[in-house]
Amino acid sequence: MRAWFSKVAVLIIAGIWTTIALPAQAETQTENIVAEMRTYLYLQLASDAAQSFLPSGWTLSPVATGAAKDANFVVLFIDRKLALTPDGKPLQAGVNRLLVVIVPSKNVKTGEVANMIVGGYSADPGGVPGAYKVYGPGAVTVDRTEQGAGKLESKVTESWVAKGQDGNELDLRINFVRGVPSLSTFDVHNFSAADPTFYRIYRGEQVVDVLRSVNTGVNRVQMVELKASGSGKLAKAINGSEKIIAINALPFYRRLTFLP
Repeated sequence: MRAWFSKVAVLIIAGIWTTIALPAQAETQTENIVAEMRTYLYLQLASDAAQSFLPSGWTLSPVATGAAKDANFVVLFIDRKLALTPDGKPLQAGVNRLLVVIVPSKNVKTGEVANMIVGGYSADPGGVPGAYKVYGPGAVTVDRTEQGAGKLESKVTESWVAKGQDGNELDLRINFVRGVPSLSTFDVHNFSAADPTFYRIYRGEQVVDVLRSVNTGVNRVQMVELKASGSGKLAKAINGSEKIIAINALPFYRRLTFLP
């Protein structure tokens, strides 16, 4: 199965593709994520707010180039359609919806740039606290409508609500017009804020539709509202002062997950 993927690494932070060499090593497959739909918001928060999510020894590493340049915080909504174990059985419930909070970061000692998974909610209780030990239980819902009206392009309305049992909530409402997406492969390390020595390797392919980018001038978003509430760190960080740098819709995403 691994021969299906590229032999180079592709570092994915906010849709920026950079090839890096990977040393050969033994790995253990843990997941087969067969299909997901995803919505990414790449934000620019106050530096101290974004840094507060990172563990000791890691610092912010905002995106340096491309559509999401200057983003230092990522909010990801996942609509998981099918997930399997390596032997083909359902992974947890087999389907799930999640909120994942990511900070593009850098290891101060080694200089390695990586995605740091810092929090989120899983609608499936089996996904709590998750491999990264940072997910809380919560109701994550999505209402999605898509209208073609006889045209090739379609108009999409999404309404996401991620409401944690801890009393915190993150809501996203967005209307956009789909464009012609791009197909890309990836090979990326994701680290855990709960245990920054722990990481997983993602290898897969995805279809990416860049809906908005302040850096490239792309904008097919007709309306977007992002609101956090509660007493937690997320509500303090996303308080209306944040800037939306880019928004991506992924109508298709799949990957294999490995432990080093």
